[in-house]
Amino acid sequence: MRRLIISDLHIGSLFSREEKIIKLLKSEKYDELVLGGDIIDFIKIPKFTKKSAEIFSIILKLNIPIKYIIGNHDIAFNEFDNIIINNCTFLKRYEFEDNEKKIRIEHGDDYDNFIIKWEYIMNIICLIANFIERFFYVDSDICLNFWEKYRKKNRNKVDKIQILEKNKDIDIFIMGHTHTPEIINEHIDSKNIIYANSGDWVQHSSYLILESGKVYLKYII
Repeated sequence: MRRLIISDLHIGSLFSREEKIIKLLKSEKYDELVLGGDIIDFIKIPKFTKKSAEIFSIILKLNIPIKYIIGNHDIAFNEFDNIIINNCTFLKRYEFEDNEKKIRIEHGDDYDNFIIKWEYIMNIICLIANFIERFFYVDSDICLNFWEKYRKKNRNKVDKIQILEKNKDIDIFIMGHTHTPEIINEHIDSKNIIYANSGDWVQHSSYLILESGKVYLKYII
């Protein structure tokens, strides 16, 4: 089976690369679609476009299994864990085997111990970011760069080694959340484990392909 894994589309936010998402969904070959969280930006005030509608239409018409991993921006789906709607299964964690490899996919926000866990404060911050984007047409990540530097300096960072230590019972761990596309091989307790991050569709337009127990990082140009 060939799985397409994408996360952090942030559909509804101003800078979601919707045309590239459409290009990916139409051009790539896949037998299963894994939506790895933060697909719809509910945590801000989403504003959908005709391109948003086209993305939803493409996904809804897919005649293949779809796994929707609930992320921290998908707050409207928090109660949907293990709910199946047509061919789409909503999950907090997706586990399976592929070519004798044990795979685990999560969004990754559970490994972030900083302010992202303070729901109401995060909502206020995201509302401010949404205001900056909509009224000044400026990427709020740039405007709030000082905040990002503070967060990276002071928070208990998302530590890939610690994540793999907590997931050393599997062979490949996949997440999104950090918007940092990468694949890393690590040895944990004399066992080789692969960490793969699918990146995002605000800055990188990156995705993962999982096939025959191997994971590949790709980009849409």
